Amino acid sequence: MGKFELSYAPAIWVLLPLAALGYLVWGTITNAEGHDWAGTVFGESVHGPPWTLWLVWAGVGTWLLIALGVLVLRASLTSEVRGDNQWIFEHGIPHTIHRSPFTRDGGEGFTSPTLIAIDHRADDAQAARIHQALHAWLSDAAVQEHLTHGSLRQPRQVVPTQEIFGPDAKGGYYLESAPGFGSSDDFEAHPWALITEPRDKRSEPNVTTVPRGKKLQRIRAKLRRKAARRSRR
Repeated sequence: MGKFELSYAPAIWVLLPLAALGYLVWGTITNAEGHDWAGTVFGESVHGPPWTLWLVWAGVGTWLLIALGVLVLRASLTSEVRGDNQWIFEHGIPHTIHRSPFTRDGGEGFTSPTLIAIDHRADDAQAARIHQALHAWLSDAAVQEHLTHGSLRQPRQVVPTQEIFGPDAKGGYYLESAPGFGSSDDFEAHPWALITEPRDKRSEPNVTTVPRGKKLQRIRAKLRRKAARRSRR
């Protein structure tokens, strides 16, 4: 969960009902007699009976309470998300990402590529064997039909190659999808991913795409600063 989704978006949704509440207060003060208050707040063409004021106040108040609840909930998740991120950065293994021959149909004309992930620690011969085996497997029409409509479609989205071909094929994954990938045009932006085995051994491995260029440089610089601060403690 990113910083915007975790913190910024809930804060924005709190500010919106606060702004509406302030506007209601302003409209009520400027029309102290309470007549045609709706016209004062919403425009001269809008009018309503006095009791409607309480419905609007109740609606805005409920909106504000819900937004505050979401903000508090997201704030309570901050430490958990930071812990998960720390686990990923400490235990994630870099994998190269390769386009597979199987393109998944997302419906309504939207398609997205499925992916082949190869552990960067695999030697050239092992990496080539894994890639060739997955490429051939994913080119098979029966396999594609099974992945589209069979048991692997949900909830399995990250499948280790040793589960498909046996223990000698360790070092790769079939990825039905990965964060940050949308259409086929997005593929070139993410040549790497961190794949992290789950701590509870029951969930699927976590896939974290690695950005390119300046964004990656900023992330690496931030991690180096954090590591330097921890080493001085």
